[in-house]
Amino acid sequence: MTSVEDVLRHVVEKLRPLPETLEKTEDVTARLVQRLEDVFGKGRVSVEGSFAKGTMVRGREESDIFIHFQPGFPVDEACRRVVEEGVKAVVGMGGVYRLRYASHPYVEGFVDSVRINIVPCYDAEYGKWITPVDRTPYHTAYVKKNLPPGGADHVRLLKAFLMNDNLYGAEVKTRGFSGYVCELLIIRFGSFTSLVQAASRWRPPVVIGEAKPPQETVLHLPDPVDPGRNTAAAVSLTTLSNFILKSKLFLTKPSIEYFLGDTALKAAVEGRSFLGLVFTVPNQPPDVLWGELNHTVEGLSRGLDGLGFTVVRSDRWADEKTGVMVFELESNVLPPAVLHLGPPVWSGNAERFIAEQMRKKELLAPPWVSGDRLYSLLRRRFRDSAEALQHLIQSGQASVSKHLQPHLRNAKTYRDIGALMDALTDEGKNFLKEFVRTCPRYIANYASSLSTS
Repeated sequence: MTSVEDVLRHVVEKLRPLPETLEKTEDVTARLVQRLEDVFGKGRVSVEGSFAKGTMVRGREESDIFIHFQPGFPVDEACRRVVEEGVKAVVGMGGVYRLRYASHPYVEGFVDSVRINIVPCYDAEYGKWITPVDRTPYHTAYVKKNLPPGGADHVRLLKAFLMNDNLYGAEVKTRGFSGYVCELLIIRFGSFTSLVQAASRWRPPVVIGEAKPPQETVLHLPDPVDPGRNTAAAVSLTTLSNFILKSKLFLTKPSIEYFLGDTALKAAVEGRSFLGLVFTVPNQPPDVLWGELNHTVEGLSRGLDGLGFTVVRSDRWADEKTGVMVFELESNVLPPAVLHLGPPVWSGNAERFIAEQMRKKELLAPPWVSGDRLYSLLRRRFRDSAEALQHLIQSGQASVSKHLQPHLRNAKTYRDIGALMDALTDEGKNFLKEFVRTCPRYIANYASSLSTS
């Protein structure tokens, strides 16, 4: 059997950025820094993130350039200046840009295929943060000082291990491990192998360090730069549970597929029922949009359940233009009649139940007694899942976020998974494939290894 260390040696060679890519990233970054220093002054511009720390993964090369302002400078004005000058710098180098939003606006640029983020921050004193990103330069310095020799490769291994099953990224849409959390875990445990050995024995909630976190915490990893802050607060129970199980299975049956695999989507839709919505999305900051998507998909799932369509699973995805909600149901079409359970005959509500049922237009069979309970048979209001979903949206009877409501009213509904796939971009198709697959890649890889061993 292939050993863990053999697998890691093979994988890490594929994760290190290529020398020519690093050289291009360094060149683009240096030229942008020079342009921005000409505007903001020397010492006011710094390079942060995985590029500065040397922990980038091949294929995800990017550089974060921070513009520093003194405390007291208005936040709105700092953002305005960085956006204005950042756009000029990117366009001046022949690049393209778009505005992105986190805690405040920033510029995402692409120059010679290199992705650059230009972000405003403050030279805040230690612990006296004005904006969330003011910690970032301290994070960079801490990681560069404390990452063990060869630790960058172990960070890359951890990132790839997480990325391959969509467990990487602290955004609301993922609720996974951030790059900084990956770096802190390698600093804490010393190596990728030591980390997954420990993680394979974890049972949530997991507390790393001496702190006593709030009861609802799933994973607690204090920020050495700001000990009162939990760097892993974004990690959901599902993400952590997947990481724990994936660590167990990897140690049992090591394989490069846990890092680089892409189990082919097979004919997995036979006998299953799917319902999808495709719609335009409002122009909102990502965290706001994803919060509303989460709220809405949960509200529509409850609404479908209430109309008799049992929702097995549901999920959502969006890019800057298009949103998707997809539901897997026990069935897309229900029988014409539904059995309605009434109260026990000895209940004070028995007479009222009989009277109410007899007045209903949808009554097919009047009340009868079976055992000690009353029952009636009603004509089902909606037999088709797509009609039921449209009713929930148009009538406002489901809990839907107000900013999404007008967009959902114009949404297109799909019951055919192939037609839904055709309506999506490549990234949307990947989301849908993962939803249909149900089984995370690492479990599929493990199951495959069992059948061949």
